[in-house]
Amino acid sequence: MSKNALIVAVALSALCLASCGSSKKGLDTYVPEETGLNVQKLSDETKNSILSNGRVGVKDIKNLKTFAASTFGGLRKSAILWSTNRWLSVSPDGEWLAYGNRANKQDNVMIRRANSTGTSTQRTFRNITGFCWGSDDNLYFSDWNGGSTYQVSAVNARSGSLMRQLTSNNYDIQPMLSKDGKILYFVRYDNVGPSIWTLDFDTNTLTSCARGYNPYPVGNGREEFLCVRNSTEGRSEIWLVNFVNGQETIILSDKERGFSNPCLSPDGKWIVCQGNAKSSVNKKQNIDIFAVKIDGSNFIQLTYHPADDTCPVWSADGKSIYFLSSRATKDQAYNIWKMNFNL
Repeated sequence: MSKNALIVAVALSALCLASCGSSKKGLDTYVPEETGLNVQKLSDETKNSILSNGRVGVKDIKNLKTFAASTFGGLRKSAILWSTNRWLSVSPDGEWLAYGNRANKQDNVMIRRANSTGTSTQRTFRNITGFCWGSDDNLYFSDWNGGSTYQVSAVNARSGSLMRQLTSNNYDIQPMLSKDGKILYFVRYDNVGPSIWTLDFDTNTLTSCARGYNPYPVGNGREEFLCVRNSTEGRSEIWLVNFVNGQETIILSDKERGFSNPCLSPDGKWIVCQGNAKSSVNKKQNIDIFAVKIDGSNFIQLTYHPADDTCPVWSADGKSIYFLSSRATKDQAYNIWKMNFNL
């Protein structure tokens, strides 16, 4: 071996060791498989305690009696399950982000400019569990009253603090507003498990639509929605449900993966979601982000980092995806990140 070749070999070896070592600790911003995504960090974990639908602890998994009747996403046999409440949302004009923040032992919604490092403003003053930024410019959230019930409420996303309570005396979570602003989807959990309901704002009518959780309206939202269901085989799957004609179609299912938190692209062609995968860096299961066309074709894994990537949402123009990730932090704290979508 020549002297120059030896120098190159040693340098490459050192680079590999450095890269692998930092990746195992989750300190790298991205991994080689993510080349072209232009992954960008948008928040600072030292200034915010950002919430995410992270993993469920091993003890909680062992104590879980019936996965099929839960709202945990994941794959039971691989012992990787996660919460599925939504903790990131984009304003209708695409200029603002809303995210969950923990402070003073309470969880609330903060808003900030999407593409700047400016200050954030607190918009709820309760103790919430998941939310969405509606097409009518209101924040819809599940409010915990300190007891055994959760109620869906709403507040203007940009000003004022007047809260409207929309449901009561039940366990109601995961609100999501239709594109036309007329139908509010949410999940009601009872002894049987989770089911998806609608609140029609025109008639003030409550309707039970189908079993499942993580509803996401399709089209104008008056007939179809995406949702997640947990199979008896122990995995979470993404479905398309038409609750008017009763047609139900499975969109995404994999024996080695579970999927949750579907989010439909602005043009209605792509679904982005989170699911489990084995990292090529540390050979362990983690949470990554995937995309699939609404007809179930063109399935692709987008992120490959050994840290957890969760809560993906589309930018208003459909060219980018915002998500929450614990990558690049020593203590696995979550931050808001952004990546390109070029398919």
